[in-house]
Amino acid sequence: MIGRRQLMLAALGPAPKPLKLTLGPEQVVAPAVPWPYLVQLRDGTTIVLAHVRWPPGGKYPIHYTAISRDGRKTWQEWKPPAGQGAGPITEGSAVELKSGPLLVFNVHVEHLGGKMFETDYWSSVDSYRTLDGPKKFRFAMPEAEVSGKDDRGETISRLYFRRSVIELDNGDLLASVYGRFEADKAPVEYLGAMTKMRSLLVRSSDRGATWRYVSTIAAEPVEQEGAAEPVLVRLTRGALAGRLICLLRTGRENPIYQCESDDEGRTWTRAYPLSWQYSQYGRRREIAGTDPDVIEMSDGILAMSYGHKPDYEDHGNFVAFSLDQGRTWTQVTRISSSITMAYTGIREVAPGELYVVYSVSDATEAIRLSHTRYTSVGRSITVQRA
Repeated sequence: MIGRRQLMLAALGPAPKPLKLTLGPEQVVAPAVPWPYLVQLRDGTTIVLAHVRWPPGGKYPIHYTAISRDGRKTWQEWKPPAGQGAGPITEGSAVELKSGPLLVFNVHVEHLGGKMFETDYWSSVDSYRTLDGPKKFRFAMPEAEVSGKDDRGETISRLYFRRSVIELDNGDLLASVYGRFEADKAPVEYLGAMTKMRSLLVRSSDRGATWRYVSTIAAEPVEQEGAAEPVLVRLTRGALAGRLICLLRTGRENPIYQCESDDEGRTWTRAYPLSWQYSQYGRRREIAGTDPDVIEMSDGILAMSYGHKPDYEDHGNFVAFSLDQGRTWTQVTRISSSITMAYTGIREVAPGELYVVYSVSDATEAIRLSHTRYTSVGRSITVQRA
């Protein structure tokens, strides 16, 4: 049976090729670093917050920060001063407030007991030259699972405050979180002790000091992993201004899913897998990948980056675009071809100019992936309408 969404997509007709993309050269951002996340400040400062590796049995990864203050021509490693520990462990959970400060939130929110979760955050008013913190933030999640396994098979008692913090017009903040509720029992295909995940929305009315649960964004146990690694974008122009769009990882070799909210995240549409029309004859392919990142460009185009895990055996990192406020996606473009950890970041650094970070390697199928050396690189993409 053909569903309503399939009928709507079929009625759109041949896929247009409306964008001219010009890819700049790759540049090394962080050597020997596989997991990059990207922050772009209004003054032009570009920050890459990255994970280097997980020590065997370690609770937290070793992390790395690189900063460019000259338009991404050069990069320098940045370390917090003594007394601030290792600094933020983040996966893109940062927001530069309209009033000026940059807030950066740790990804790992640990269970304190009684279904209360807590971790650290920092602020900076000088473009990451100095940080104020760490400070603590917390929230309650009464239905959360508090004893589970991560994808290393390690026992954890945490949720993940991850990827997106959005400032609303009234100054409130929305953030995406993922983890498991006690009701989430479906096993993950490649690690039966780990169960499938759901994605959640939390809200703060005090500039990130405290948060409250708003809603489950998506929870159906789809694909390998369920609804995980969410990223949010809020549309600021056009007929759908104010709409929240959430993109979700669902597995190592599965489609990216999408859902939407028109009431500041209180309710969400059912998540659905993304595909794109690659043929003038109407043929479509899944947009498969992990760790999507998404932005709204200054002209309203949505740009998404993502990567393919080695499991997928179509190696590389990609960008895709939506010209109709997320109703459809098009022009999937490969930006690398080597084995990658598949974690990416994308930002608009000037009108019509994107900057994308991702990892590359010299690995082949004959090399054990655990011994592979990855490098985080970046490149610009100029986007022009035809």
